[in-house]
Amino acid sequence: MKIGCIGPSDSIELIKEVVGRCCPEITLLTYVRERVADSWEVLEECQRETKGILFSGIAVQEATKAHGGLTLPYEHIPRGGYSLLRVLSEMLRLGIKSGKVSIDVVNDDILTEVVKEFGVEFENIHSMPFARHHGEQDYLNRHVELYETGQTDAVVTGFGYIYKELKGRGFPVFRLYASTLQIRDSLEKLVDRINSRSLRSAGIAIQLIKLKSITRNSINQYDDMKNGGIFYLELLEYVRAIQGSLFNFGTEEYVIFSTRGIIESQLHLNHFKNLLNWGRERNIIFSSGIGIGSTAFQAEKSARKALDNATKLNKGGFYIVEGQHIRGPIGECDELKYKTHVVDSQFLKMSKDIGISPSYLDKIKSLIIESHKDTFDSTDLAACLGIGERSARRVLKKFLDSGYGELNGKEMSTQVGRPKKMVRILI
Repeated sequence: MKIGCIGPSDSIELIKEVVGRCCPEITLLTYVRERVADSWEVLEECQRETKGILFSGIAVQEATKAHGGLTLPYEHIPRGGYSLLRVLSEMLRLGIKSGKVSIDVVNDDILTEVVKEFGVEFENIHSMPFARHHGEQDYLNRHVELYETGQTDAVVTGFGYIYKELKGRGFPVFRLYASTLQIRDSLEKLVDRINSRSLRSAGIAIQLIKLKSITRNSINQYDDMKNGGIFYLELLEYVRAIQGSLFNFGTEEYVIFSTRGIIESQLHLNHFKNLLNWGRERNIIFSSGIGIGSTAFQAEKSARKALDNATKLNKGGFYIVEGQHIRGPIGECDELKYKTHVVDSQFLKMSKDIGISPSYLDKIKSLIIESHKDTFDSTDLAACLGIGERSARRVLKKFLDSGYGELNGKEMSTQVGRPKKMVRILI
C-alpha cells in the first residue's frame, strides 16, 4: 500500500526509519516541505500517487486542509507526554534545570498529565497549544520574545522550521519528535481509514432513470424518436464517465449499475446535474433515483424509493437513498437529508398527534435545521418542500391544530385575498 507523508525533513526521516523497520508492507512516499505554510504545494501530487496521507503533525495537516482539495483519507502524528518527557530528560542531561520554558504544539492536558503523573516541576512555563488562527511565524516570534526578555531559559518546539531557525541563532532549543509508538499508532489508524473507505466505495450502486417527457412541441412521433436518440447518446457519455453498465426497459426507463465510490462522488453527481439541465433546456424531462446497498437487491429497492420521490418533481431531478436515509433533490436549493424510517418513540408519537408520516415530519425537521428558520407561511413551506400551496396550508393547519405550531402573525398581501398566516413549527 502506498502512503504519502508530508512534513519537514527531520520528521520525515524519523517516520521513514520507523515505517521501514516496523511496517514493511507500507511503501512510504515522502513530500518534504520545511515550512508548514508550504505543505499544500505537494498535496495534488501526493493524492495522485498514494492512497492516504500521513501528516508529520497537526499544524502541517491543518495548514494543508485550509487550502482545500484534501480528498484522501488522512491522519496526523500527535505529540504526547512521551515526546515531552524525552525533551525534559535531554534538558536535564545538559544541565538546564530552571524549568523556565516556552512550549508549543503540546496541549495543556498533556502538560498537566506530565506534571501530575511524573512529578516534573516547572518554575515558569509558557504554554502555546496549537491553534489554527496562529501561523508558524507567530509561534517563532513569541518564543523569541519570551527568551530575550528573560522569561524563559529554553524553548521546546514541535515545528521543524522554528527549531532550525532558533538553533541557527544560538538559542537553547529542543525539538519535540514523535515516538515510535505514536508513529505506528497513527499509521494503523490511517490504514484502517483507507481500508474502510475501500470497502465503502466498493458497495453496489444502482441508478434508475425514467423519462417524463421528451417534448411537448413535436410535430410528429419521428421528432420524439430523434430527441429520444439524442438523450440516449448523452446518457451513454454519463455512463462511461462513471464506468457503469447501462440497460434499458423500453424507451422510457433505464437502469445503471456502478459502484458507490464512483457514482456518489461529487464530480459525477455534478455530471448528472449537468445532464438534467441539458435536458431541461430541450424540454427533455427525466427523473432519477440512486440506491446504495451491500447487495443488488438492497440497492435496487433503495433506487426505487429514490425514484418515487424524484418523479414528483415537475422539472425532473434525482434523489439518493441509502439504508434509512434519503437525500435530495440533489444539487437544488431545497436539497435535504432525512430519514425514510423512524423508530424513535417520541418522534412516532409526535407524528401521530400531528397527523403526518414520521418520514415527512423528519423531512420538515431537516428543513428547519438546514434553513435556520422555524416560521413559515404556506408559500414558503410549499417552495421548500416542493408541494402545492394548498397542501402546505393543510400541513401548517395540522401543526396548529395539534399544538405543535403557533400562530406567529399574519403577512398582509399586496394583492386581493386573505393575509397569510405565519406559523412557527414547534418540533
